[in-house]
Amino acid sequence: MAKHAAPPELTISKQQARRYLVGYHRLAPPRKLAGKAGALAYIRQVNCIQYDPINVVGQNPHLVLQSRVRNYKSRMLNELLYTDRQLVDGFDKVMSIYPTEDWPFFSGYRSRMGQRHLVAGSTQKAVKLLGWVREEVRTRGPISALELEDDTKMDWWLTNSARAVRIALDILFYSGELVVHHRVGTRRYFDLAERLLAKPLARAADPHGSLEAYRQWHVLRRVHSLGMARPIGNDHWGGVNRSGSLLPIFARLHEDGELARVRVAEWPQQDLYVPRAQLSLLQARARTARPQAAFIAPLDNFLWDRTLIEQLFDFYYRWEVYVPAPKREYGYYVLPVLYGDQLIARLDPGFERASKTFVIKNWWWQPGAPRKDEAVLAALAECVHQFAKYLGAEHVELGVNVRRDIALKQVLKQLRAKA
Repeated sequence: MAKHAAPPELTISKQQARRYLVGYHRLAPPRKLAGKAGALAYIRQVNCIQYDPINVVGQNPHLVLQSRVRNYKSRMLNELLYTDRQLVDGFDKVMSIYPTEDWPFFSGYRSRMGQRHLVAGSTQKAVKLLGWVREEVRTRGPISALELEDDTKMDWWLTNSARAVRIALDILFYSGELVVHHRVGTRRYFDLAERLLAKPLARAADPHGSLEAYRQWHVLRRVHSLGMARPIGNDHWGGVNRSGSLLPIFARLHEDGELARVRVAEWPQQDLYVPRAQLSLLQARARTARPQAAFIAPLDNFLWDRTLIEQLFDFYYRWEVYVPAPKREYGYYVLPVLYGDQLIARLDPGFERASKTFVIKNWWWQPGAPRKDEAVLAALAECVHQFAKYLGAEHVELGVNVRRDIALKQVLKQLRAKA
């Protein structure tokens, strides 16, 4: 925990902090942004969104955007990535999507990542294939591992046994030689970065003068991704190259005027940092819009620091995809439900594609959630309606576990009255 002789620039309440975060993350109100331009604007604000291939009701990046962009469809992000080339697949906080103009700033990051795989003993079968794979992409690209005719197998930490050509493509991707040209489902098709990116970007030198300058840049970038950051903890600092404590970097960014240091009155000993330009938003006390509801992606930037979310929203959330089924507290792919500046419930969603039915398989209300409030039920009805549109669902049903939930029955009644 940071120690400062000087007081923080601002001390705020939990409610102010909550309102700031939902406002910063364009969730107050949700679904206010429009089209591809709105999606791009949000990603540029938070620098990246996290990619994950699991698709229950859409992959994580699409779930992130559906809660911010009205009438969002997955083609919007796909066009930004693979037609307009304004976004690119790459690594920031693990596998992510970020603005293409940021490509040069990660050149050192990519070089270090690629080098680690080149020298690792476990990757040598793939390393032996790099020259051949590189030439195949050059002459035949865009190409996926499926089209590379070599069945050499090797152990790989992600999948245990894997084809060495797939790992070779990954190594070239990690190092920045290759870029994802497009995807078919979760399958990636690669091409040379120099063919897909504008030459000034593809050939740009590392703009950071030193590893320390890069670390400072990446910490500042991550604070903008979070909106409000604790300089301690681990999960929300994934992908940031660091050695030891981040506190000295935060101190420099604070001294340089990039960050403001604030505290929440309920935790007077815990320093939090926000981009200095956001102080006015943090100080805003009045509600600016009627509260609305949104379903939040499990790997949403808003949730990256789950300890901070628990402190501010009194809402404990963990993604249970990788938890063995008997040990799950809620479910495989559960989404938090936001209403205004409160997290009021959890949703276990399903989508029956054959019948185009969005199914609320399960729902857990937070203790004390205002489930009888007419404004809450109306907001949830609109949220369910918009989520069904995003999925392309023509019907909404309650699963067997919640068919007797009076509040959810009322939500569906209001939804059907609109139809």
